[in-house]
Amino acid sequence: MGVVFSKSLFLKQAALTLVLAVVLSLISSAIQFFEGAQLQKTQINQDFEELLAVVEKPLSEAVFRLDIEYAQQQIDSLIIIPSIAQVEVFDDAGLLFVKAGSIDQSCSSTCLFLSDYFLSDLPLYQRQLRVVNPTFQAGHLAITPYKPHLLDAIFSEHSHILVYNLGKDLLLASLISFVFYFLVTFPLMRLTDSLTKVKRNEGLPLPASFHRQHRFDELGNLHATFDAMWRKLNTALSDLERSDSHTKAMIEHAADGILLLDEHNNIILANSAAQAMLKRDSAEFQSSSLNDLHTTDTWPVFADVLSGLKIDQPLTVEATYQIEAIELPVEIRLAKYQLQNKVEILLLIRDISERREAEAHIHHLAYYDSVTGLPNRQYLAKRLEATLHNKQGKSSLSCSAVIFMDLDRFKTINDSLGHNVGDQLLISVASQLSSLLEDNIVFARMGGDEFAFLLTKLGSNREQVEKDVKGFADSIMFACQQVKKAGHHEVHITASLGATIFIDTERSAEAILKQADTALYRAKESGRNTFAIYKAEMQAVSDARLEMEKALHHATEFKLFELYYQPQTNHKNELIGAEALIRWKDAKRGFISPAEFIPVAEEIGLIVEIGHWVLNQALSQVAIWLKEGKWHPSWRMSINVSPIQFQQAGFLPMLKEQLSKHKVPTSCVDLEITENMLLNDLSSSLEKMHAIKGMGVHLSIDDFGTGYSSLKYLKSLPIDRLKIDQSFVRDLLTDKSDEAIVHAVIAMAKALHISVLAEGVETLAHFERLCEVNCFYYQGYYFGRPVPPSEFEVAFIQGSNQLKTPL
Repeated sequence: MGVVFSKSLFLKQAALTLVLAVVLSLISSAIQFFEGAQLQKTQINQDFEELLAVVEKPLSEAVFRLDIEYAQQQIDSLIIIPSIAQVEVFDDAGLLFVKAGSIDQSCSSTCLFLSDYFLSDLPLYQRQLRVVNPTFQAGHLAITPYKPHLLDAIFSEHSHILVYNLGKDLLLASLISFVFYFLVTFPLMRLTDSLTKVKRNEGLPLPASFHRQHRFDELGNLHATFDAMWRKLNTALSDLERSDSHTKAMIEHAADGILLLDEHNNIILANSAAQAMLKRDSAEFQSSSLNDLHTTDTWPVFADVLSGLKIDQPLTVEATYQIEAIELPVEIRLAKYQLQNKVEILLLIRDISERREAEAHIHHLAYYDSVTGLPNRQYLAKRLEATLHNKQGKSSLSCSAVIFMDLDRFKTINDSLGHNVGDQLLISVASQLSSLLEDNIVFARMGGDEFAFLLTKLGSNREQVEKDVKGFADSIMFACQQVKKAGHHEVHITASLGATIFIDTERSAEAILKQADTALYRAKESGRNTFAIYKAEMQAVSDARLEMEKALHHATEFKLFELYYQPQTNHKNELIGAEALIRWKDAKRGFISPAEFIPVAEEIGLIVEIGHWVLNQALSQVAIWLKEGKWHPSWRMSINVSPIQFQQAGFLPMLKEQLSKHKVPTSCVDLEITENMLLNDLSSSLEKMHAIKGMGVHLSIDDFGTGYSSLKYLKSLPIDRLKIDQSFVRDLLTDKSDEAIVHAVIAMAKALHISVLAEGVETLAHFERLCEVNCFYYQGYYFGRPVPPSEFEVAFIQGSNQLKTPL
């Protein structure tokens, strides 16, 4: 068969089977030998005992008679037996009487060793010699067995068993080997031969006899497994070829340029995008090095990045390629990997020239004004931060300054002549003032008609710096006063300026800008077209404002406000409701008037949160009083709503949630809004007011007469009550104009079927006069001051049918 032993499964199996057969045969024969030897030893013991019994009596009598000759004859007869090596007879004193040994006991030392090893347990056979009549202890007999003879007898008896077992087992091993060959080896050879001849996309060809003989055995399963594996391999190869084609197509049609480098950084592949981007064909790439693509200043940096790139740690860098004397900014994604023990580097190259242009445009939009082209607030703040940062750590600090400039009457010009003229005016101002700039000056538009200048490196002499800043401000104001061309118009304008000079580095940029802004407003208060430098006394107002903001944030966060309630009555002195009024008692400043902190809360964005708290607290109190039977369902709780809070998109859902949460009847709630709120967005306000009325909640206009309500719109408002502002009621008795206003409001409300409530009723005279002019609902100190809820219960709710007897 031409097989090599070391590679032939059959020969390996045959040799192993024969070896195992011999080993097993020897083991079996050894076991049989030892078992037979034990039986032989038992028989030997029995034979020697019988022999002792035969010679005991003659020898006993011979020893008794001291007949040495007869005793010698007896033991000589025993020595004839081959299995006896020596016989000894001892008298009653233990002295040797007669002795005889085997004539031929020649045996090698090996023979003696084996006999002693295998027959080590054979004893020295002894028997006491006694005479019965008369009774006498004559001595004893000792027989030493000849072990080599006994062992030879044992081996002789069992040698044929060993030969028989060995022959039988060798024959069986040979038969097994031949059966194995025909059942396993030969079919495997046929299967292997078929595998070597099979072609791709074919099944495994085998004779029909193979399927009949091995269809259901392990060889059949092996064939089926090989066949399934071959089909999977064909499928995998097809998928691999498709994947390879797909990968090549993706590389070829990728929008980004792709370069592949070998472990020596040589270009071995370039796709079409790379060829088009870098204007080289495939042959030019493979004949050039990578540094040919880079500019001289970017290649050293990129080479360092390339050499330090680690396997499976992608990196993105930017570089500049030199393409036909044109520099092309690119973004390169680098990836080093190991494939089949080879290291390759993949470069994904993207042209980012458009992105660079977009980033530059975005940067310009972020830091420059679109109308004037000047730097904007953000740019100025950034430069100011840099100025403060650069001053840190220097022993001798130079002064710097920020000047804010505001064009006087610009809003009037913008509104009367149009925004287009206003923009042209801003451009003209910016162009004219730019001529005053030096290297140490940054000129920026802060927004609207507000400009700013950052002046640096002005020197360390504060007095001289102030003079220089004032001189520069005078130049600005003079330039602004010159006639400006804006479209077809000649415009005359002036400017107000405020400046702050700083040398310390502890102040923030924001604080410096606020100081300049404070100085600008001081200049405007001084009559405009003037200039002011920030002084320490100006800071007091600013600090007080900051302290108020800080305290207000703290009070809002920890709910340090209280709600007081002021009664509202009718002309019969009956309680008709109450107004919820917020009170704030600061730990340092005591009670702070709402007129002082509410505008601040509106400006810094806390009014919505405060308004939410007021609504929640007021409805909660009404719910408690209703549950305790202290609040009449016809009474109204008036709750002020800030215009900012009212304009919030979530105001209506919040109102519904609070009404549902406290389960307060909507008829008990009266929301008070100001008439100025309607100027912002009348249509939206009307929509919300109708939605509120649809819930059943009452609506009142607070401080009526102090705003700018149009009577045209007033008639369409879904309101229930007008509240005459207390400023008109207070001077009702002394000022004819106020009296006329009160008369007009009452008459108008009556015509529109709207009730009227007068605020600020402080005396009996006020009360009586209001009754005379048909005003029947009141609120003021005459009926009661705002008090906490517990005092309100005692003073006004208990016995509320007669609230207070007029004086």
